[in-house]
Amino acid sequence: MQSQRLFQLAMASALATSAIIIAPPAHAASFFPDINPTNEEGKAIIQLAERGIISGYMDGTFKPANPITRTQAAKILAGILKLDTVHVKNPQFKDIKPGDENYGAIAALANAGIINGANGYFYPTQNITREQMSKMIAKGFGLTSTSNTQLPFTDVKKGNEFEPHIKALFANGITKGTSATTFGPKSNVKRSQLAAFVVRAEKLLGNATVYASQFKQDYIFASYGGLEPAEDIFTWNEEEDMTESITITPIKEGTGKLVITGLTDDSEDFIDIFYLVHVKNVNGKLKVTLEEVEEDDYIENLPLDLSESKLPFIPTEVTVQNANGQPLASNFYNFNQQDQTLSISQNGQYIVTFSDGTQQQKMAADVYSYDFVRSIDLYHLTDELILTAQELPFEPTHVALESFGFEPVPVKATILDGQLHITPKAEGLAILHLTGKNNETSYLYIESKKIAGQWAFLVTEDEDEF
Repeated sequence: MQSQRLFQLAMASALATSAIIIAPPAHAASFFPDINPTNEEGKAIIQLAERGIISGYMDGTFKPANPITRTQAAKILAGILKLDTVHVKNPQFKDIKPGDENYGAIAALANAGIINGANGYFYPTQNITREQMSKMIAKGFGLTSTSNTQLPFTDVKKGNEFEPHIKALFANGITKGTSATTFGPKSNVKRSQLAAFVVRAEKLLGNATVYASQFKQDYIFASYGGLEPAEDIFTWNEEEDMTESITITPIKEGTGKLVITGLTDDSEDFIDIFYLVHVKNVNGKLKVTLEEVEEDDYIENLPLDLSESKLPFIPTEVTVQNANGQPLASNFYNFNQQDQTLSISQNGQYIVTFSDGTQQQKMAADVYSYDFVRSIDLYHLTDELILTAQELPFEPTHVALESFGFEPVPVKATILDGQLHITPKAEGLAILHLTGKNNETSYLYIESKKIAGQWAFLVTEDEDEF
C-alpha cells in the first residue's frame, strides 16, 4: 500500500518525456521557448518543471511533441518512489537483464506491481501509447468510473483491456479524447499532452468521490454535519445542488462530519448517508478518507437555551416524562440551572415540567437528530395559543395566512384586542404575515402538532419575507 500511494504521488514524473530527468527546478520553465505558457499544456509543463518533476533538453527546449519510452518512465517512477533499485528480484523480462540501463528501476517497479510487460517482454524502448498511459494513470492515481459510464469514443472496443482505464480517465475529466468521438488509443502520447494529463490527475489526488449510484439513487447533495462544521478541513464543489457525484477535497488535516443525501426520480423520499471525513498528510500530500458510520454513534447534543423559550419565570427544577407519562431516567437528560440549558439525549416526544418552587409550566419537547446534531424544539401545550404584544415584535393590527396552494392552512388566526389568537385545525406548518399600525411587518412560522394527545405549538419569528 505504501508503494502504491507513493506511485500516485509520483505519476506526474513517470508520465514525462524521453528527455526527462530528476533534477532540481533551476527555473527550467523560463528556458522553454517552444511552449505556450498561456494554454493548459504550457501551464502544466511550467508547473511540473518548477517542481523539478520534468526538465527540457540540453538545448533549452522542451520539444512538446516528442514521445516517452517505457524505460525512461520506469527510471522516473523508481526515482520518485525511492524504491530500492539494487536489492531487487529479477522480473524475468526477456529483453531486460541485470546490468542493462535502468534494470534496477524496471525490476523495482515490477516487484511492486506497478508495471508489467507482455508475453514476457518489457519493450523498454517502445513509446507509450495513449491506451497504455491510460492504464498507468488510472492505476497510479486510483481512478475509477461508475458502472453506467458511457464512452463517446468509437475507436475504443468494448471488453478491451484498456477500456475500463480509459473510462476512468474520461469519467474524471482527465481526457476528452482526440476528438468528440475518438480517443486515439494507439497514438503516442506527446510530452505536452502527458503534462496536462498528469496535472489534471494530480488535482484529484487525495480527493474522495461519492457517486449517487453507490446508493441506488439518481441524485445526491452534500452538507456538513456536527455542531462545528468542518468547512476549514474539507470542501466540495457546490455549484450544483443535486448531482450524480460529489468529490470531497482536503483543505487541512483533521476530521469532520459529512452527510450525503440522496433521492430518486420516482420517489419524494430522501436517504441520508453519514460519514466521518478524515484528512491526513500522507507523504507530503493531503488525503481524504471517508468512513461511513451510524449517525447515533457520533451524534452531538445541542443544549436548548431556556432563555429563548419565553418561560414566564427562571426555572430551578426540570422533570421530563415520555409521551406515555413515564418519567425519563435522569441519565437521559440534563438541566444546567446556572446556564439555563436543557439537554435530552434520546430522540422522541416528551412532556417537560419547569418549576421555580412556586410556579410551574408544562411544555412539550420534540427531540430529533439532523446532520449529526440532536436538537430540542419546545412547544406550547394549549388548545389556543395567545400571543400578546409583549411576546410579539409589535402590536399587530392585521394577520394574513400565507397559503402554498397545495395543502390547506392548518391553523386559524385572528386578532382580538391587540392579541394574536391561534387555534389548530390540523397538524402542519403555517406562515402568518403580521402587520402593525405603523406598517411594521413580520412573519411567524407556526407548527401545530399533537404530542401526548395534546395540541402543541412551535413559534418561530422571521422579520424578513419568507
